[in-house]
Amino acid sequence: MNTLLNILPGFVTCPPGVERKILHGVPAILGIGSLIILLPSIVTRALVAYDYIQVTGSTIKLIDILVIGTLVVYWLTILTIAIGAFLVKVMKGPAYVADAYPMEDVELPQV
Repeated sequence: MNTLLNILPGFVTCPPGVERKILHGVPAILGIGSLIILLPSIVTRALVAYDYIQVTGSTIKLIDILVIGTLVVYWLTILTIAIGAFLVKVMKGPAYVADAYPMEDVELPQV
């Protein structure tokens, strides 16, 4: 069987750590956090719909813009943390050899 990459013999993988917990928690954190960030916009629209408060259209637009900006920053932060955790997970995995062949013209150091 000829594969693209071969596992380096004798390499010991590291046990999973915090990065596994982070990667498993990303969907829940993303959903719950997004819902919490969207609450001001949802609550404002609900209060306006039931005539509990009187606000102008520009106030609702301002709240929506602030919510969208906060949501984008939150998503990018979670994405950055998830990418870092994924990289740590990949680096803890087995080592691979792409093209292992002996080099004939290399100079060996004198011992």
